[in-house]
Amino acid sequence: MTVDEAPALVEKAPDPAVPYGLVDCDVHPLMAEGMASLRPYLSAAGARRLGLDGRRSLAAGGYREAVSVPRNTLFVNQAGVLRADATSPGGAAPGADPAHTAHQLLDGLGVDRAVLIGGEVLGLGAMPDPDNAALIASAYNDWLAATWLSADPRYRGTITVGARDPEQAAAEIRRCAADERFVAVLLPMTDVLLGERHFHPIYAAAAEAGLPVTVHPNSGEGIFRTSPSWAGGSPTYYVEWHTGLSQVFAANLVSLVCHGVFERFPTLKVVVTEGGIGWLPDVMWRLDKNVRSLRDEVPWLRRLPSEYIVDHVRLTTQPMPEPARRAHLHALCEIVHAERTLMFSSDYPHWDFDDPKHALTTLPAGVRDRVRAANAVETYGPRL
Repeated sequence: MTVDEAPALVEKAPDPAVPYGLVDCDVHPLMAEGMASLRPYLSAAGARRLGLDGRRSLAAGGYREAVSVPRNTLFVNQAGVLRADATSPGGAAPGADPAHTAHQLLDGLGVDRAVLIGGEVLGLGAMPDPDNAALIASAYNDWLAATWLSADPRYRGTITVGARDPEQAAAEIRRCAADERFVAVLLPMTDVLLGERHFHPIYAAAAEAGLPVTVHPNSGEGIFRTSPSWAGGSPTYYVEWHTGLSQVFAANLVSLVCHGVFERFPTLKVVVTEGGIGWLPDVMWRLDKNVRSLRDEVPWLRRLPSEYIVDHVRLTTQPMPEPARRAHLHALCEIVHAERTLMFSSDYPHWDFDDPKHALTTLPAGVRDRVRAANAVETYGPRL
């Protein structure tokens, strides 16, 4: 924690150009019945393909496990990942009851808009079968719209896609973009860096719809061969994995810039969610220095990499850096242009949830005002 005393939050007159006081850019809804919650949104053939049609196998006891999305099954986190106090009065798991989440998070903390990022589909990019991934993504989007977006007008959705078949993913974006309650595309990361041409159909569809592309830790990094790889191989401990996630985002951001994604798609924005910000200055400085010397290799870059990053990349507060001296955090905010690039996120209902009443107090006042809502309004646009 920072050693400085947190300044009192001074309430200012609302900015008429910013209609919301607080936007939470990372809230995770959970399916109350797991993957079985998707049955009503699948065709009969799709449910059979995914093992969600209710059949029982000939295995002893009749037990048959339905399809599951790759996730962290290797590292043991003794604390778990969910807040026990987020369990609903009716006994629903944390994040599984839209009404309770609205009461505890939105009403309790004054959140005007919550951007929902599917907690159980984050590893979809690591699923080897592109057709199964597309089936799950489509059913999940319909489930999210029916179960959450219809439950409270303050919820906004992200369109989940299966990244291994970019054409199917682009079609799903165009299908769901007709529902303006979806404000972004969730692109679960794979073992292919995000700058590669493989993803161009996805970026084209997102840009066409005016939707930013959101990336998020997928819980399988360094575990599955089809997930983003880990430098040096798989870590040993959960604390290593959790701390080292920034390397995945650094590698993918370098890829996006160097492959000219923001030149090819000049209106596209990418939201790096739950990736931290402490790693960003080194990436910006090194890219700017190296491109000056190696410009012939990437002649499509017409600007400094740091300029592309500030204009096209957005980051979220959780996990907020907590240096011992607040001046260091303020310097970091200045370097990464946090007044433009940083948006608030709570990561509800996870154990490392950030309460805005505490997380925002450490930011410089001018940055804090922008992080609360203005940057999100500019990023997500009228759909918010």
